[in-house]
Amino acid sequence: MRGRATTVMCRMAVALACVAAACSAHEPRSQAAPATSPLARIEAERDSAQRQLWTLEHQRFRRTEDTALFDEGAREAWQFVDSHFLRSTGFVAPVRDYSYATMWDIGSMLAALYCAHALGLIDDQMYAARMRPMLRTLATINLYDNEVFGRSYDARTGAMVRRQRSNERVVGWSATDIGRLLVWLRIVASDPALSREATAVANRLNFRRLVRDGYIWGDNLDLHGRAVEYPEGRIGYEQYAAEGFALWGHRAEKALDVMANATPITVGGQTLVADLRRWDRLTNEPFLLMGLELGWNREVESLARRMLLAQEARYRQTGRLTITGEDALAEPPHYFYYYCVYSNGKQFGIDVQDRRAAVDGPRWVSAKSAFALHALMPTRYSRTALAELRAARDAGGWSSGVYEASGASTATPNINTSAVMLTAALVQRFGEPVLVHAQRGPHSHASERTTR
Repeated sequence: MRGRATTVMCRMAVALACVAAACSAHEPRSQAAPATSPLARIEAERDSAQRQLWTLEHQRFRRTEDTALFDEGAREAWQFVDSHFLRSTGFVAPVRDYSYATMWDIGSMLAALYCAHALGLIDDQMYAARMRPMLRTLATINLYDNEVFGRSYDARTGAMVRRQRSNERVVGWSATDIGRLLVWLRIVASDPALSREATAVANRLNFRRLVRDGYIWGDNLDLHGRAVEYPEGRIGYEQYAAEGFALWGHRAEKALDVMANATPITVGGQTLVADLRRWDRLTNEPFLLMGLELGWNREVESLARRMLLAQEARYRQTGRLTITGEDALAEPPHYFYYYCVYSNGKQFGIDVQDRRAAVDGPRWVSAKSAFALHALMPTRYSRTALAELRAARDAGGWSSGVYEASGASTATPNINTSAVMLTAALVQRFGEPVLVHAQRGPHSHASERTTR
């Protein structure tokens, strides 16, 4: 039965792709295709077919013996979310003793709440009591130029932040962060009871300013302190964020194509890709989020698997367990680090937001990457990583990971680690991407809980 279903889905995906190609030969692609256009409908159906096929093929990877591990991890991750809930806005403090939240963080807040409800960690009443205030805050906070969510907000008040630390001016917006927010607004909007509120938040955006010329556009200060708009994102993050915009009918075709700006490289014996535009951050995070939340296409899945093999090869060569990711770390002066399989010409390098900075540490085993990898591609290596992460358990949740060299906890519980761990637990339990699961309904998840 599964083989027959897979064959049907394959034929459907091929047929839809052929129709789309035929249409594109006679009709130019719009920069932001309306959701109601024939081409947009074909593309949406093709994407849906790919995700359904991904679900059918990956259900065999579910390991019943891992259920307790993921369920326990989810309960512990929820502790951080619950204890850092802010009644004034419905937001969650992103990190202990730090209240400034990006749109990426707020997307994680939506993710943590949605997944906790779907897993039965909170009931319908608490879900509504937490989700609705957050959506109301998002519907009323100030926008940058009255058109786009800003780069950072005070999670306690909802005020847009102009300066976080004494030397850090905050302006403009991040299209990458907004893309993550849009992914989770679409998932939340699959619930009829919340659809209107979530859709109203997304519709506040001026998408014409965010999606044009085939790319997604951000705004930030240049080295001279001037605000500049630019195509934002590099391989991995760019595709993930562009998927968020596409879910709302605004397709950035070049940004969606993982090979559009790719050049082949070899890391750990595996053929991977660097970004022709420089400043690449080839790390696990965006690829794993695509797998957990949306479902991979074959191209992205193949790249994610080769990245995992490259990390395992480093482990075999050096004896250092290697699971890359982006994480909050209590390490001044940057506090947020990208541990990359490949970045700016370096294998297994470290990057930070400040492009003028040159850093070569710290290196750590990312907890959320390890859980996501084991939910999507369970192997002996991913299981070894989870075993090494016991020290990352914190009294109030899960820290971002453990340091490679010492095995000591990074001691930084945070909303992003919590959200991904909850998402991984949901995918592990039901064997399908969250968007596919959300679109199935019913959204109270009551029938699912009674069988657990």
